[in-house]
Amino acid sequence: MDRIPARVEPRRAVPIGSVGNRARELSYTMLERFLINFDVGISGALLRIALGSLLVPVLRMLRPEPAPWMVVVALLVMLFAVKAVAAVGRRVVPATDVARKHWAWRRDLASYHDSYQWRKLLWIGIGLVIAAVVDSPAARIQWVLGALCILAGTAAEILWRREGIGLAPPGAG
Repeated sequence: MDRIPARVEPRRAVPIGSVGNRARELSYTMLERFLINFDVGISGALLRIALGSLLVPVLRMLRPEPAPWMVVVALLVMLFAVKAVAAVGRRVVPATDVARKHWAWRRDLASYHDSYQWRKLLWIGIGLVIAAVVDSPAARIQWVLGALCILAGTAAEILWRREGIGLAPPGAG
């Protein structure tokens, strides 16, 4: 008689200090949430405020009295660099399919809705104004550029909220 061998399940690696596989699944879920929400909500706003507030001080380290056009060009370069770093990060960071679907959804939103991208200027403008307040000999261009970013970002935020589109793909938890 032939005996049917018992099915052997593969052993799963369990991180040291955890009990069972539940902790491992939880950590992947937490990592996934971090990757999905890194630049959304409060963390995204704080990241953009930090970028805006560092723009002029970093530019001043390179050139003590930057011309107004240099500040504008530096802002445009910074905005492009953020997009480039995000593109490289998507290729380099090992992410789950769920996280990649969220990222792709937001890239599509940015392609079809200008207000989705422009609303980020609100936080960069706040960062520029905060840096102007802290930096006593702040250049007028920093105030003007900060105010323009705040105005454009606020208008875009209002338009974006009117759209009523979520930041997660349909069917995502």
